[in-house]
Amino acid sequence: MCKPWLALVCAALSAAIAAEGEEPKPKPKPTRPKEEPALPTPTDEEVDKPSKPGVPRPIEIPTKGEATAADKEKVAPADKEKAYPAGQGASHVNPFGEKAKLPKYARPARITYSDKKVVEGFVWHRGDAPARIFNRAKRAHEDYFLSDLKRIDVTPESENFERDWRWKNQGSSEKVYLDTGYFWNQYITTFTLTSGEKVAGDCSGQFYIQLLDGKRESWFLYKRQSGRELPGVPHKKREELQPLVYVKSVEFTDDFLKRPADKKE
Repeated sequence: MCKPWLALVCAALSAAIAAEGEEPKPKPKPTRPKEEPALPTPTDEEVDKPSKPGVPRPIEIPTKGEATAADKEKVAPADKEKAYPAGQGASHVNPFGEKAKLPKYARPARITYSDKKVVEGFVWHRGDAPARIFNRAKRAHEDYFLSDLKRIDVTPESENFERDWRWKNQGSSEKVYLDTGYFWNQYITTFTLTSGEKVAGDCSGQFYIQLLDGKRESWFLYKRQSGRELPGVPHKKREELQPLVYVKSVEFTDDFLKRPADKKE
């Protein structure tokens, strides 16, 4: 009876002898992808050869009393009104155009700026959206339509001058402040309602006014206003800067409409 290790040796030898008797299988040769034939390069004669002349498109000559294709594309104003009902016209309406209609929700008002400039006209918010203010007393946001307001007052809560700075040296964490910079202000806005109640807080938004001569302008309410210049534009020294201009008050009144017009000489 043979030992187990001897049986393993015998099995390995028999497998090696059987492998030597078999013929080795040839390895498959690697196949190369077929190369597409290169396009022949054009000769100088072919390059300089002129192309075939284009065939001109025949011009449509209308007969007497017949409209051309361009005339057919034109639509008469009466037909446009039928095709596009009111408020659904194909052309866009410019809100700053002189021919744009005044919104129905516009209110007469007098705006006074911080530089003592006064403008009078009709003011409104886009789409008659309410003006949102953060009521500091209630610590919550509240919405009010312009029709709910009697006047708006804006007061600077803080006026600051931000100085420019640079690093002292490359790789240093120490800042060196310069003489140039810009102004920035923090405002507090007060809404006086038609009931006499006052709401003070933070408000920001863009509004519009149509002046008495028909021109339109934008006016803004700021929570924080900055006079920082665009990148690449150097700042000036503090004594060379002009103070920031902001809306100081908006009084909703129509007394200027009751004034007699100036008589032309």
